[in-house]
Amino acid sequence: MSITAFPRTSRRPALQARSAENRRAPVAPPSGALINAILSYADVEEEAGASHVILKISARRAKDKVIRDLLGREAARLADVSIIWNEDEAQIYRVLDAATPLWADDADAAEPQFELTEEALAYIAATTGDTGLARAG
Repeated sequence: MSITAFPRTSRRPALQARSAENRRAPVAPPSGALINAILSYADVEEEAGASHVILKISARRAKDKVIRDLLGREAARLADVSIIWNEDEAQIYRVLDAATPLWADDADAAEPQFELTEEALAYIAATTGDTGLARAG
């Protein structure tokens, strides 16, 4: 019996690299100017419970010339960023950003991908006494 470090099996197709069309361009975290603009010009407020409110700028308001001039190219990020505001403390609780962070592609590439062989699954079942191991497939 031979065991290889990262075996390939035919049970699952190999992971394919995401094409450029399916991948959003990574962006930097929201700037202080963007956060200040949301705090100043937010026109959408949603209750989040426990004295928290989600602040957003609507698409209509984001087209405002004052906001566009203030943020420049970063104004396009207004749709991605919202702020959870704590009403009791009168401070930011959390900044939510739906954009893909700059480090996302690096983290995906660094994660090793492998699959256990039938021999490895049998070994695990024998050593743990579990014969009902769930198998991917």
